[in-house]
Amino acid sequence: MSLLLKVVAAASLAVAGLWSVSTVPVTASDPVATASPPLPAPAVADTLSIDAVVGQLVGARADAPGLDALVLAGRVGRIDVLSGDMDALLVRVRRWQAASPLPVAVSAPTQVLAGAPAVPSLDALAAADDAPLAYLAGRATAEAAQPLGIQSPGPAVAIGASGISGPLAAAVVRGVREGRAWPSAALPDADALGGVDALAEAGLMEVRTSPSLVQRLRGQTSFVGLVVTDVGPTAAGAVEALRNGADVVVSGSPGAVFDSLRSAVRSGRLPEETAREAARRSLAAKAWAGLDLAPRDERLAERPSGGAVRISPWRAPSAGLVERSALLAAEVARRAVAVVQPERGPLPLAGPGPGDVFTVLLDPGADPDAGVPFVNALADGLAPDRTASYARLGLGQPDDDYNAALRAARDADVVVVAAIPEAGGQLAPRHRAFARALNDRRTVVLVALGDPGLAAGLQSAAFVAAPTADATSQVAAADAVTGRADVSGRLPQAVAGVAPAGAGVRYRQQRLRPGAPLAAGLDPGAADRVDAVMERAVASGAFPGGAVAVGRDGVLVRLRGYGRLTRGGGPATAETPYDLASLTKVVGTTTVVMQLVEENRLELDAPVSRYLPRYRSLGKEYVTVRQLLEHSAGHRAWYPFWSHGITSRREALDFVYADTLQYPPGTRSRYSDFDMIVLGEVIQAVEDAPLGEVFERRIYEPLGMSATGFRDVDVVDRLAAPTETDRAWRMRTPQGEVHDEAASVFGGVAGHAGLFSTAEDLARFGFVLANGGAGYGTRLFRRTTLERFTERVRMRSTYPTGLGWMVHHGETSAGSHFGPRSFGHTGFTGTSIWVDPDQNLFVVLLTNRVHPSRRNRQIRDVRPALADAVAGAVLAPPGHAELALGFGPVPADLLAAR
Repeated sequence: MSLLLKVVAAASLAVAGLWSVSTVPVTASDPVATASPPLPAPAVADTLSIDAVVGQLVGARADAPGLDALVLAGRVGRIDVLSGDMDALLVRVRRWQAASPLPVAVSAPTQVLAGAPAVPSLDALAAADDAPLAYLAGRATAEAAQPLGIQSPGPAVAIGASGISGPLAAAVVRGVREGRAWPSAALPDADALGGVDALAEAGLMEVRTSPSLVQRLRGQTSFVGLVVTDVGPTAAGAVEALRNGADVVVSGSPGAVFDSLRSAVRSGRLPEETAREAARRSLAAKAWAGLDLAPRDERLAERPSGGAVRISPWRAPSAGLVERSALLAAEVARRAVAVVQPERGPLPLAGPGPGDVFTVLLDPGADPDAGVPFVNALADGLAPDRTASYARLGLGQPDDDYNAALRAARDADVVVVAAIPEAGGQLAPRHRAFARALNDRRTVVLVALGDPGLAAGLQSAAFVAAPTADATSQVAAADAVTGRADVSGRLPQAVAGVAPAGAGVRYRQQRLRPGAPLAAGLDPGAADRVDAVMERAVASGAFPGGAVAVGRDGVLVRLRGYGRLTRGGGPATAETPYDLASLTKVVGTTTVVMQLVEENRLELDAPVSRYLPRYRSLGKEYVTVRQLLEHSAGHRAWYPFWSHGITSRREALDFVYADTLQYPPGTRSRYSDFDMIVLGEVIQAVEDAPLGEVFERRIYEPLGMSATGFRDVDVVDRLAAPTETDRAWRMRTPQGEVHDEAASVFGGVAGHAGLFSTAEDLARFGFVLANGGAGYGTRLFRRTTLERFTERVRMRSTYPTGLGWMVHHGETSAGSHFGPRSFGHTGFTGTSIWVDPDQNLFVVLLTNRVHPSRRNRQIRDVRPALADAVAGAVLAPPGHAELALGFGPVPADLLAAR
């Protein structure tokens, strides 16, 4: 027998008198069948000795002197942990449960344990004001507590407090309880008694209150669960608290409390039945939470492999739980951030510069890491062409540092002041004076990392309030400033001279933020499945290499290169330029047409000849702009200009304008490069500018797509993906030069082909499409315009088409899981982009499948496989990734009230 077993066995003999031979374990009942915890079989509490009963009524703080000896003797039934390390707590929990004659209940808010899973704070939940989120936070709190051996995880909901209350508090209680932990509430004063019954109905199992309120709690509310009271460092008041209806008395001197209660029971000052009834409730809650009420010697057993003590499997939470909890906390933090600014305020800082951003962190403490998450997230979220600099001002720093910061602020275009409050939620006078000194500087954004009240009386162009100063809230605040998250929070309190309670603007996310699939409501294995599709394709020879961009709900789930530029060349990356081929039709031509139609500078049903007078021979005078977009103008699909001696843009256009239509316009849809070549000419005529300049000014520059554009012919870019070896005309392998022969005749600039781009750039474009036309500080077009152009055209066609766009109807390269309103396009070189607006989802694929030969057609299988790997992984509706985190389904009544 191991030494530990010998010690525990000896201790068991010493306290055997505490138990009757008739003691049996209790099976817990349905956790949500009743609001109060079910009572265990009377045999458990009724056959305990008086000492064992009293032990169930004693609670100890984890730092109480002599605690382990008291646990061993059965004189403590509950332990409150207020701080510490998760791993150290696990060691202590195992020791306590192995030593105690009856299992002890452990209370510990996981937020106070270093290394424990992050769960949303009550302050953040109050600011987010979302009952389903509050419920999920309760479930996450319970799930984080269980592996650690914690039955009462806290923090206790403060009944009647100005923070989380009402339906939000009830939702937290329901979540904790349905997660199989004890939901707890704190009753601060008599005025809050009226809020107890609603939480009791929601499933409240424990109320913590002062000894003076115990009797009123029992007499004036319907609550029948555990009542826990703290009598401070001594035993004074413990007996009276039990007589008034308390179940557990917590003290810094648990040994003295045990002696006092035992003496009171034996003398009759505390009726034995009162003590046993309290013990019944305590044991009932323990049994409900899954603690084994069998005697200690029955709970311990020797493993056949070597004599270790087998106890409940308390262990460090899994990596998956840690990730899911962190994602939920981040979602709550983002929704909790409030932004107050005028209608045309400076936030978000989402577009490209120019614009220097100077960040000042006002930190009252000496911790060099304080505020770093905010500063880093802000720098990451700004456009690459914005210059970001930073200064930290502690209270002990010299005046020269403050003066230098003021000078730097004078030179910046935007000054972001992030303030961490002192204890009590105030801004230090020195920091307040610095903030006031910025009033005559450039645009100032004031960020309160913690109590919003610290901004009272301070003026700024925009005010951002995060409910706490922890790292998660700091990142959320930075994302609000840079537009990497939706903003919808409201100030939880009035800020004097700034804004009333409930103030806050709303704006949509403007920039992609990187994140895991779960953060986008996708199955956690989605990114791995994307990798698998691409790696199989490269291995099978579908293409030498490629790049992918996948985003949903503003989260960039995958941005990666695969394979190589050639079979033995350099690696393909997300920054590798690829020949887009026919993606030019939508990434350039159709997008600008949509803008011009919105501006009433181009009419869909106007004849093309209105804009191109030369385009009117042989029946073309009846062709409309709409028919060009529908591919129903009657043009041939393409033409080998070079093989007929046509080698200049002028000659090619002469041929297109003079060419005979193949069928009556508007009678059918047949995909044609000529349609988009003509549309490119229409754009140039309307804009009176070269096509490349129009695309750059209207699309790529506003979105920061610096790697996207047309390229000259007869150039070589060794960083670009090469395409097909041309043995018919150019006698070379284009690399960074357009592959499409017709576009080459046009000098590399045409409405149907010629653009180059990267997966990184097209991720921005895909986000804007999925976001209804807006992003990166600009709006390319209205959502209604996008819907108009991506609605399916009802006519016989070579593929389902909208206006310029392919649409997903039946069997397309978008696979089987993209929705019916999805739209996109493909490119001959092995490129594609698909967007599902109903799922806020996009998938970009760039490859050079034509290298070294266009005869390779495996891309037809890769495109739908990639789309299915992403769209088939959707677990939650758009905008509610939290429902995919695995903390259980949200009750229907909470969802209905959202």
